Amino acid sequence: MPQSRIELHVDRDSVAMGDDMVSHAKVVTVREGTRLKTALQSSLPDIRAKGWSWVAVVDGEVSAVWSVDHGIRLLVENRRLTGGPVDILFRYFLQIDPAWLFDRLAAGAPARLLDLEAEYAAIAREKREAELRRRERTIKAKLLGAECIDAIAHYGAKITLHADIACRFTYAGEQWTVRRADTMLQMFTRDGATHASIRPHGLGEAWVVGMLAASARVAEGRPDLPDADFHPGLELERRGNRWMSHGATVVQVESDFAADVARLVFGRPIAEVRPLFDG
Repeated sequence: MPQSRIELHVDRDSVAMGDDMVSHAKVVTVREGTRLKTALQSSLPDIRAKGWSWVAVVDGEVSAVWSVDHGIRLLVENRRLTGGPVDILFRYFLQIDPAWLFDRLAAGAPARLLDLEAEYAAIAREKREAELRRRERTIKAKLLGAECIDAIAHYGAKITLHADIACRFTYAGEQWTVRRADTMLQMFTRDGATHASIRPHGLGEAWVVGMLAASARVAEGRPDLPDADFHPGLELERRGNRWMSHGATVVQVESDFAADVARLVFGRPIAEVRPLFDG
């Protein structure tokens, strides 16, 4: 007689702007009597990045911490599943160290992301900076191409860090951070606000150059954008306080100006963007 099976209704948080364009919900089936840890192992998030922490909530109960670094570490008994469906939500707890997170939850701390993130913030800053400097010293590959870096310097920005996963520079007294998040290129200002989340990488680089070039034009007393046609293929729609695109090209920005820069640089390499703005 066939053994009964249990449905696992699995979902996960989005990890970045653009990652929420499609649903992450899925249904996985396991044999009745499967241990909880095995069931979780069969339904892990499809994003596998070291140092990222996920908290598994099973039928409303905080049950485990999962990371690429340490695998599944249960916070509850490794019970057998005997009835279904079972709801599993993987909550994204950012780059909070998974070992630290497990210890705090095992000690009874509530799984409240904002509280734990604030508690871990000082540790995170120190570890992140040390890791970025190590990568900058030891890894030859860099996040931004030479043409993009040359353009950033051309507009008066000062590079303060450039590693394979992040680049920081200051421009007009403001710190910018560009970093890779999975397939997206993200841009932040000093206060942590997200300027943009863009894919593909080349379009993200062109957008950064376009934003700096437009600011340079304003400083010179000229209109921020040159008089040029937009290339077809990038359709942006306002949703709340964001502009968002559709399709394989992902552009999410938070101002009309940033959206216009994206439209203007779309389909243009940096070698064309610079003279367009400088002319």
